[in-house]
Amino acid sequence: MRVRGLIEELEGMNPEAEVRFASQPGWPFEYAIQGVVECNPDEESEDEPAEVVYLVEGNQIGYLPGDVKDKIGW
Repeated sequence: MRVRGLIEELEGMNPEAEVRFASQPGWPFEYAIQGVVECNPDEESEDEPAEVVYLVEGNQIGYLPGDVKDKIGW
């Protein structure tokens, strides 16, 4: 996924909705997002635009609710 695609996915959603991260289809959990970091993992130049954007995992909130798993397709 590219940043543009993520922005397009989020455009129609409630801007006040909380954003969480779903992980591990075999043992699904949900996590808060602690932050966003951009970097170029292949080069250490700060003059070059970032090639990768990372969503930083925050605290584990708990098990992913069943209806969310179903909607994701897990």
